[in-house]
Amino acid sequence: MTEEDEEFQRLEREVKMRRMAEEDDDTQMYKKPWVGLTELEREEICDLKWWDWEDSFDIEGFARAIEAKLREKNA
Repeated sequence: MTEEDEEFQRLEREVKMRRMAEEDDDTQMYKKPWVGLTELEREEICDLKWWDWEDSFDIEGFARAIEAKLREKNA
């Protein structure tokens, strides 16, 4: 077998492996879908007190509350 034949066989194997990988690429089918907040959950978070005694908005606390709820639902 010549070097040319060996290279051709190597390339042929590589193409077959790529085709198999493409055909077997069904990971999206098993991925859990994203779950967002319901209207009620948004209202509950917004109803919490996000203003401190100086009348400034606690944006970090608000963001943490949203993250925590989404993390809980998408775990």
